[in-house]
Amino acid sequence: MVINKMVKSIIIYFLIVSISGTILHFTYKLSKKNIIVGIFSAVNESVWEHIKLFLTPIFILNTIRYIFISKENYFFSLAVELFLAIFLTILLYKIKVFIYKEKNNFLNILSFYIVALIISVLRCFLFNIEVPSAINIASSFICLIIFIMYLTFSVFPPKNDLFLDHTTNTYGVN
Repeated sequence: MVINKMVKSIIIYFLIVSISGTILHFTYKLSKKNIIVGIFSAVNESVWEHIKLFLTPIFILNTIRYIFISKENYFFSLAVELFLAIFLTILLYKIKVFIYKEKNNFLNILSFYIVALIISVLRCFLFNIEVPSAINIASSFICLIIFIMYLTFSVFPPKNDLFLDHTTNTYGVN
């Protein structure tokens, strides 16, 4: 019974992250490049903007969890989830670029869904891990740093390859 509940939770979370991330890939252009929409959705084809396709649903779903379900290990599980989304997206991108020098949309899409699945599976286990309050507090600072990056890097992107849209050679909102 517990396994069925976990599998159901994994599938639901995966679908929510996947569907919302896919929609967020297009909302900036659909909003006629509204900068407020751009803060929460992808504004170009850079790695960072694809990371945001995970961050938005993760922040929203975890806020709902905090308000309505559980506050236990909240910051620890959120920090791990955010970090994994960022790390795995960058890792798969670097592997793809190393193997295939040119743009490969199929692998970009596949890597998005692989990361979504990994995050969805690990999320179930993170809820059941007991961590000392000091780790939860330290994790809250990690979450805050990532949240600040999330809100600012599309408007004020660092001049780094992860923020460069290689199709237009631009950074952030144009």
